[in-house]
Amino acid sequence: MNKPLLRAEGLTARFGGLTAVDAVELSLPVGQLAGLIGPNGAGKTTCFNLFAGRIRPSEGRLRFAGQDIVGLRPSRINQLGMARTFQNIRLFGELSVLDNVLVGFHGGLKSNFLSAILRLPGYVAEERRMQDRAAEIIELCGLTRLRDEPAGSLAYGSQRLLEIARALATNPKLLLLDEPAAGMNPQETTGLAALVRRLRDELDVTVLLIEHDMRFVMKLCEHLTVLDHGRVIARGAPHEVQQDPAVIQAYLGAGEPEGVAP
Repeated sequence: MNKPLLRAEGLTARFGGLTAVDAVELSLPVGQLAGLIGPNGAGKTTCFNLFAGRIRPSEGRLRFAGQDIVGLRPSRINQLGMARTFQNIRLFGELSVLDNVLVGFHGGLKSNFLSAILRLPGYVAEERRMQDRAAEIIELCGLTRLRDEPAGSLAYGSQRLLEIARALATNPKLLLLDEPAAGMNPQETTGLAALVRRLRDELDVTVLLIEHDMRFVMKLCEHLTVLDHGRVIARGAPHEVQQDPAVIQAYLGAGEPEGVAP
């Protein structure tokens, strides 16, 4: 777990006169369960948008799997092995759970349009593999009984799991989870934590998450990076970060969430 899968050096994002992310340094080893936390407006989601290529940094370097990814399209970064979910759920509400997951395979298809139209043997075999893998992912995420239900009809917690399932269809090395526990009840949150651990342990997926549920973060994450006003103010193991005076002050000033202060 010493080789960095994702490395940010001096990563900065400016929007006019506002510096949303200010010279962020981050090194994420392969196989780590890590968290990016901080008060509202600290720059966490902006960091995710920088990592995933949705925003080009104003300054700094960004490497993923040994490759410079600054300026690459989000689709290309996804093909390299980085997938993400969003704070605001972005599912195809009228499509079934299964079809939403199948959409995730689109960027990795080897067959061309003509092969699909003519249903050539190569396309048929690839389609069968996609169907089988989609069923495995749906089962892993605990959604098998809902596989034929429209995504828009699912309970909020199940929609969160479906977003993760769709991201897994891209076969990621790194999964960015933006507030995955938002709107979940305690039982669902416990199940989510178990799922994230399985993704790392069974699928070798490295995970970086943003989350406001500090109990969830402290129990799940092995390493935390804390942002405040776009700057890194602390990093380390959860128990170290929890006792850091700068972290306590940042959260006290924003209304301390339970689980941060000792």
